[in-house]
Amino acid sequence: MFFFTHYRNDSRQVFRDPVMRILIFAPLLMIGLFKIIFIFLPPILISKLSFDITQYYQYILSGIVVMISGMMGIVTGFLMIDERDGNISELISVTPLGQSGYLINRLSFAAFPAFIYSIAAPLILDLGTVPILNIFIISILTSIYSAIIGLLIYSGADNKVKALTYAKGLNSFALFAFSDLFLLRWLTVISWAFPPYWITMVVKNPQSVFIILIASVVHLLWFLFLIFRYLKSR
Repeated sequence: MFFFTHYRNDSRQVFRDPVMRILIFAPLLMIGLFKIIFIFLPPILISKLSFDITQYYQYILSGIVVMISGMMGIVTGFLMIDERDGNISELISVTPLGQSGYLINRLSFAAFPAFIYSIAAPLILDLGTVPILNIFIISILTSIYSAIIGLLIYSGADNKVKALTYAKGLNSFALFAFSDLFLLRWLTVISWAFPPYWITMVVKNPQSVFIILIASVVHLLWFLFLIFRYLKSR
């Protein structure tokens, strides 16, 4: 009940801020827009340019879910910065919720929509065959990724103006989801250290337990490092 009350208050805070309000609903528009595009675009490209875009569907799907989780992470970062500026996070830390409860509440607020959107995107867009189990795994990874982005924004920006600039830079992480397309070995090796690359690998290799394990480890290492950094700064 206590968590529910905070979620309700968080929702009100998001709807009062025009930027966060747009970000929380932008994935719906994105999914709908891409659905329309991929109904009409592939046959046009085939007939006019003899270009088969379907061979890149896995990369496109990965890029979409990475961008969606990045948006949710920005919402998390903005909320945490707002509460830091108003000393709300310090006040909440001495309530029954506590510091750990506050962090769980804050990170899960945007991670849950990221999870839902990441399930909806492959089902609605239907860009190739992705097993249901893998959709679930990808959604868990993108939820963690949203928390990672939120914590990076919170730790790197002093206010929301800087946070917006910082968020634009962090969105470039999504490019690692496409690094294999550049056929540059050094870029692929660098990409191994970043979560978006492994989300693409899970999409491309749905039967590989090894890839799923590596992807999970990379996401958790980022997440745990940032959690430790956050707790150390308190």
